[in-house]
Amino acid sequence: MKLISTEVFNYKPALRFLLSLALLVLIAAGANAQLLRKGDYGVGVTIAIYQFDDARSKEFQQVNALKQTVSTPEEEIALITRNFGVEDLKIRFVRTIGLREGEAFTDTQPINDKQFSFTITPKIITKEDVTFDFVARYDDKVLLEMKSVTANNYETVILKGGRGAFGLREFTGPNGKEAVPESRALLVSLTPSVSNVKSLQNKPSDISRPTDQFGSKVELGESDIFLMPAIINRAPLKFSPGSSPKGSITLQGIVTPDGTVTNVRVLDTPDSALNPRAIEAFRQYRFNPAKLNGKPTYATFRETIVLSKQGPL
Repeated sequence: MKLISTEVFNYKPALRFLLSLALLVLIAAGANAQLLRKGDYGVGVTIAIYQFDDARSKEFQQVNALKQTVSTPEEEIALITRNFGVEDLKIRFVRTIGLREGEAFTDTQPINDKQFSFTITPKIITKEDVTFDFVARYDDKVLLEMKSVTANNYETVILKGGRGAFGLREFTGPNGKEAVPESRALLVSLTPSVSNVKSLQNKPSDISRPTDQFGSKVELGESDIFLMPAIINRAPLKFSPGSSPKGSITLQGIVTPDGTVTNVRVLDTPDSALNPRAIEAFRQYRFNPAKLNGKPTYATFRETIVLSKQGPL
C-alpha cells in the first residue's frame, strides 16, 4: 500500500525569496530607466524642406502638429494641403539624421545658386517626446528660427517660415519642362523617432568623417573641431529619354581639400544599371571642403539621391 504524505508545504521562505527577487528587478528597472533619462536616448529626425505660396494660402499658426505621420513627401503634401489650405506646396529636399541630446547638426544645400542651410538641435530627449531648436537660413538671411519646439515620438510637426528666393516656378517652355527662381515661403516638417542612442542610424559621422588622402580614418581628439563638407554645386542625374526610375541611390566618396570628389562607390541602389550615371553625376559635385581645426582636409561624404525628386532640385 502506498503512503501519501500529509505534510503541509511551508511556502513562507519561498514567498519571501520571490518578493525579494521582484524588488531587485524593480530597482534594476528603475535604475535603467533613470540612466536612459540621463542621456541614453537619441533621436532619428526626418527634416523635410518645402516651399509654398503664402499669398494664396489660408492663414495658419507658425507651429502645428499633424494628426497623422505619413511615409512620403507626396503623402505629407496632400495631408498639409487638405488640413491647412496651403497652396502650391512643393518639396525641396529631405534629410534624416540621428542625433544625441544636445548635439547640433547643420546641413547646407545649394538652391538657385545660393546656399540654404538649417541647424537643428534636440535640446531634450525623453522616451515620449523631443524638444528642438531649429533655425533655417537662405543667402545668409534667417527665414525661420524656433526655440523649444516639442514633438511627440513619431509625431510630425510643421513650422512656418518667411519668404526667400529659394523657390522654383515650373512651366513648359520651348525646351520642355523648365523652371525659374521665384520667391516663396518656407515650410518645414520635423518627425522624430526616439531610440536608444546605441542604435542610432544616419549619425553625422555616417555622413562625413575626416580621412587621409587614401581614405583611411583620422581619429579625432576631444579638442579637435571637424566641419563636414558643404555642397555648393550638385550635378543632376540624367536619365535616358522616357525612363522614370523610382527609389533612391546612396553613394559615398572622398571630398578633397580642393572640393572635388574621388573614390566614389555605390552603397545602395534599386537598379545596378543606374550606378554608372549616378557615379558620374556625383563626381561632378563641387564642395566647400571639410575643415579640421580650421584647415581644409580630406573627408568622406555620403549622398542619397532620391530619383523621383531630381526635377525640383
